[in-house]
Amino acid sequence: TMGNFVMEDKKPTRLLSVEEFEKKHQPPINIRWAIQKSYCEMVEAGALLRYGRKILIDPDAFWSWLKEKGRKDAY
Repeated sequence: TMGNFVMEDKKPTRLLSVEEFEKKHQPPINIRWAIQKSYCEMVEAGALLRYGRKILIDPDAFWSWLKEKGRKDAY
């Protein structure tokens, strides 16, 4: 139930459109390609969410996902 949900003591990260994320964060990878190849993985990690036809990115979760993916792919 939603009544048991507890907010953490940190300000929620602003979700960004793909375009906003590319402009503000200038990722070192092609973000659209990454979304196409790893969509489900990114959603599970909380880095992406879809609202209607719009894809939104949580920047903090995205960078955590990318670092973790880099570690996993190194082996």
